[in-house]
Amino acid sequence: MLTVQKKQRILSFTFLGTSFLSLFFLVLATASGSDFEIQPYVQAVAQTTAVVVWAPRANTLGHVEYGETSAYGSSAEGIARSILKDGKAQPEKGVVRAQLVGLLSDTQYRYRVVLPDSDSEDRTFRTAPSSSDASFRFLVYGDSRSDPEIHARVALAAAAFNPAFVTHTGDLVPSYHAIASVWAKQFFEPAAPLLRESWLLLTPGNHDEGNQMLPLLFEAPVSRTFQDYYSFDWGPVHVTTINTNKPYGPGSEQYRFLQRDLAGTSRPFKVFFGHHPTYSSSFHGDTEEMELYLQPLFEKYGVQLVFAGHEHCYERLVIKGINYIVTGGGGAPLMGEKRLVRITQSLVFKKAHHFVAVDVTAAQLTLTAYVVDRTGATMIADRAVVLPVINP
Repeated sequence: MLTVQKKQRILSFTFLGTSFLSLFFLVLATASGSDFEIQPYVQAVAQTTAVVVWAPRANTLGHVEYGETSAYGSSAEGIARSILKDGKAQPEKGVVRAQLVGLLSDTQYRYRVVLPDSDSEDRTFRTAPSSSDASFRFLVYGDSRSDPEIHARVALAAAAFNPAFVTHTGDLVPSYHAIASVWAKQFFEPAAPLLRESWLLLTPGNHDEGNQMLPLLFEAPVSRTFQDYYSFDWGPVHVTTINTNKPYGPGSEQYRFLQRDLAGTSRPFKVFFGHHPTYSSSFHGDTEEMELYLQPLFEKYGVQLVFAGHEHCYERLVIKGINYIVTGGGGAPLMGEKRLVRITQSLVFKKAHHFVAVDVTAAQLTLTAYVVDRTGATMIADRAVVLPVINP
C-alpha cells in the first residue's frame, strides 16, 4: 500500500485539469467489472462481520470472494436487497448484498464480486479493532452533490490518507428523486478511490432525505439496515449520528436515543455527526433547534467533536469547550461568510473544497482540515488537538 507521501506526490502530477477527470470516469466505465452499475463497497463493518453491496447491470446476483490475501479462500452468496412494502420485506431488483462472516478483528481483508461474465476489481477494508485504545485515522466530508469532477478530486486526495472509515455529513446526490444511475454518476463513481479501501457511513442531507435508494444502498452498524440514527465504537472513539431532517426535540424518538446513547458509553472520545450545523457563519447560519435541544446534551455527556455539513465551506467554532466543525466542501457550489463580523468563537473559516482527517490515539484526537486545490494537491487549513473528557 502506498504511503501518504508517495500518494500525494502522485496526485501532484495526475490532476493537470479536468481532462484527467474525464479520463478517470472513462476508465471507470471500461475497466474490469463493467457489468456493474455500482461497483462493490462495504457497509456495516464490525470486528468479525461486514456486508458487501453492489448493483449489477444485468438481472443477476453474483457472489463475493474474500480473505486476507488475493487468494481469498471464503465466499458469500449475493442476495437481492429487500425493502418494506405494506409492512413486509420484499426483494428489490438491482441492488445486491452479501454477508461476510468469520472475520478477525483489526485485519485487512481483500474481496471481489464474481458475476457470470465478469469480476470486479480487488478491493480492501479493515475490520474494527477489539482493543479500546487502538490507534487509527478516520475522515469526514460532506455536500459532495452536483459536481462529480470536484467530488472525484476531493475523494482521490482523501483516499491517500488511508482511513479506517469515512463519515459523510449528507447531500450525496442533488435530489431525493435520484435513481440508481444518478447515484452512480453523482456519488459512487467520484467516491470510488475512497470506497475501494474504506467503509463509508452517512447521515442524510436535506437533498437526500426521503430518497428511495437510501435503504437499498446503505446499512447502519449493528442493525444492518438503513437507520436514521445509530452509533458504534471504534477503538477509543464513540460515534453517534441522528437525522437532523426529522424531529429531535425532547420527547422525540431521536432525542431519547441520543440521550440514552451518550449516557451509556464509557469511551473517552465522543463524536457526533449530522447534516445541519449547530453553529455556522455561512449562508444558512445557526440551527436554533440544535442549539436549544442538542447542545445541552453535548455538554452534559462530554461530546468533544460535532461535525455537520449543509454549508458548503469549512469552519471550526469552539463553544463551551466543544469543537463544532462545518465540513460541506465535497463538491457542491461553495458558500462564503454571511456574518459581517465573525464571532470570536469562530476560529477558522475557509471557502474551499476540502475534507477533514482525525488521527486517533488513546491520548488524543488530532483534527486536520485539508483544502484540495484545482490540481488535486492538499494544503493544511486547520489543525486542532482534542483531549479525553474524564467523567463528564
